[in-house]
Amino acid sequence: MKTEIFLSGKYLKPDRSAVGVITIISIIGVVLGVAVLIVVLSVMTGFTELMKEKLLDTQAHLQIRYMYGRTIRRPNAVIKELEKHGGTGIPIVMEPVLMQIGRNLETTIGVMGVKKDDFAKRIDLNSVIKSGKFELNKGEIIIGDDLARRYRLRIGDKILLHSPRKLTDMVQLSEDGTVKLNENNPVYLPNEFTLAGTYSFNKSDFDRRMVFIDFDDAAELFGYRYGSATHIYGYVDDPYKIDGMIKAMKTNLEKEGFYVFSWKEMNANLLNVLEVEKRMMFFLLIFIVLVAAFSITNTLITSVYKKTREIGLLKALGASSAFCLRVFVYQGMLVGIIGSLIGTLLGILVVHFRNNILDFASKIAGHDLFPKEFYYFDGLPAKIVAGDVILIVVVSIILCTIGGLIPAIRAAKLDPAKALRYE
Repeated sequence: MKTEIFLSGKYLKPDRSAVGVITIISIIGVVLGVAVLIVVLSVMTGFTELMKEKLLDTQAHLQIRYMYGRTIRRPNAVIKELEKHGGTGIPIVMEPVLMQIGRNLETTIGVMGVKKDDFAKRIDLNSVIKSGKFELNKGEIIIGDDLARRYRLRIGDKILLHSPRKLTDMVQLSEDGTVKLNENNPVYLPNEFTLAGTYSFNKSDFDRRMVFIDFDDAAELFGYRYGSATHIYGYVDDPYKIDGMIKAMKTNLEKEGFYVFSWKEMNANLLNVLEVEKRMMFFLLIFIVLVAAFSITNTLITSVYKKTREIGLLKALGASSAFCLRVFVYQGMLVGIIGSLIGTLLGILVVHFRNNILDFASKIAGHDLFPKEFYYFDGLPAKIVAGDVILIVVVSIILCTIGGLIPAIRAAKLDPAKALRYE
């Protein structure tokens, strides 16, 4: 076997002929294919992992809601049931609102009413606060940093929140289709809040649409009974191993009229799409390596014709057909190994300097190639998974080895007498 590998390396050594140039091009093809695969799969993995982290930062590990749209009047009883299964919970009031800043009206805003002390146990508030403080005293509001900058808001500015529920209660629809004021309801006035701070979870879709107020202020804003909650946010030690707990809780709580959702269920479509995209990208990009394997086949076929007399001489000296076959199969495998190793190093370097490369490309293009408004992150995420790299390298080497099989069979079938006829 050492002899076959020695000859494979000797035949692979580039020279100044066309075969040498084609060999180098074949190796470059493998290098680029492996590098692109590593970069793309690392970005897809990093995007998925960071998306999961941000989802867990901005959502609970599980949520409990009442089935019939009513508020949970005894949230502590539900939290005790959650604690029996090894979790912890906090009551939340979360509803959509209309936010008025001067004459501007934001219609896609959600309010999260929280008890600051309970919320601080689950979120490192100092890490997300950008200005002001996260105290949430009565009449105070915390909004996203981007939203504050868009309207040039400063700490101490006033913001009005309109409850859609109270607005709809002010009017009534008659049987004839006309709309008139509901005289039975008092005149509605919006609730005024003072900007106490701004935050950023570095997830722009959440930062743009969610504001925080005190738990009791939220009850007053929406006309709920004090102490009631719309959601129970639950937390566990390992959110990735929550399925068994969710199943047990559903058995108990659904009998009492509650829905129980894990964070995986709430984001199932998004997580499934990301996983399918990663698989499809691997399937599509592996064709780059496949094209390189065809190039290797072409190179080795040319090499076999060029080395016809050498092959004939080897056979005349006693080399078997299997020996000649292994020489060219190993040559294809060596191309795969060399290309995969260089491609792996190149891919890791590109992943490491990805944001620098992205910034440089954005400057050349004249616009941001990774706008956070669309992708929700401040930088291009990436995570190299050893299993993915090993899979890419193994598949690449196998394809390159298969690429050398056809010319290897041709070399094995050469008749030494015909090969040396004109020697």
